[in-house]
Amino acid sequence: MKNKLLISYVALTSSALLVNLTEVEASTTSQETSENIITFVGGGGDITGPVNPEDPDLPIVIDPADPNNPGTDNPGPLSLDFVSNIQFGEKKVSGKDQVYSALNKAPYVQVTDVRGTNVGWSLSVTASEFVATNDSTEVLKGAELSFKNPTVKAASKGNVSTPPTSNDVTLLNTETQTVMNANVNQGSGTWLTTWTTGTDSNDNVQLKVYAGSAKANTTYTADLKWALSDAPK
Repeated sequence: MKNKLLISYVALTSSALLVNLTEVEASTTSQETSENIITFVGGGGDITGPVNPEDPDLPIVIDPADPNNPGTDNPGPLSLDFVSNIQFGEKKVSGKDQVYSALNKAPYVQVTDVRGTNVGWSLSVTASEFVATNDSTEVLKGAELSFKNPTVKAASKGNVSTPPTSNDVTLLNTETQTVMNANVNQGSGTWLTTWTTGTDSNDNVQLKVYAGSAKANTTYTADLKWALSDAPK
């Protein structure tokens, strides 16, 4: 019994000595600081293609209501990359004022700013009248095109820039409206404004047509002119 106790004591003492030796060997003897350097210049010249408006991390899905729209191919460093063409389909002439919802499930606009100056920008839009394709003298009098409940999202989920703002807009013929606005230190990178409901009828993009303005067997079209400015509003 005494031998066993003695052996245990010696083993414990040896372990303690080993711990002390290890602590001495791990002590810091010197220190130094190293530098890590990177330099950026403004981007430019590259074309930013459209991304998936519902989830930018996923591959882009062709919109059945706008299948032949590859984007603008505008080069940077500040560029309007994509604008949706809106479809409202075929409707019956009505004796009452009517509001029609877009067939596009996820219409959107996309802007890229890689200038690296953080001075801001703004995107505005102007609508022409809805004119008959078979008779330029025929228009949808007073027609109102509205975009509401916009969602602003970055093409990259890791974007740390402050998002631009976006507002509801109603386009009455030639009145210019601001769709997106990035103040100083906002909107750097690629940003989208989407009008999405996730249903076949998109109530966030609507056309109001007044009674008595539409003619049967007639297609009407209106042009939206988008203007990207290199300064905020």
